[in-house]
Amino acid sequence: MLRNILRKNQFLKKMNTLLELYSYSHNTASTYQELLALEPLIRTKGERALFDLNRASLLYDMRKFREAADILLEIPPVNPQFDAQCAQMKTKIMEAM
Repeated sequence: MLRNILRKNQFLKKMNTLLELYSYSHNTASTYQELLALEPLIRTKGERALFDLNRASLLYDMRKFREAADILLEIPPVNPQFDAQCAQMKTKIMEAM
């Protein structure tokens, strides 16, 4: 089922590829710029929330904690699993501040 979703959804496909490349390169600044370029491909509320969570994570990696916290506050609840991921990220940011 996930494979079918990824085939149809260009945003998720490109974002997953980008984040996989980031896991090897750890070039946060260029990954952040490329992630921002994917914003026009967002079509649903869930995609927007996932985009914002990944954006906040990259800002956290760049040590821009205030900006990351602001983004996390704007993410609406999507489902319990996603909300738990957001809560973990909020905890990391609050500890870092």
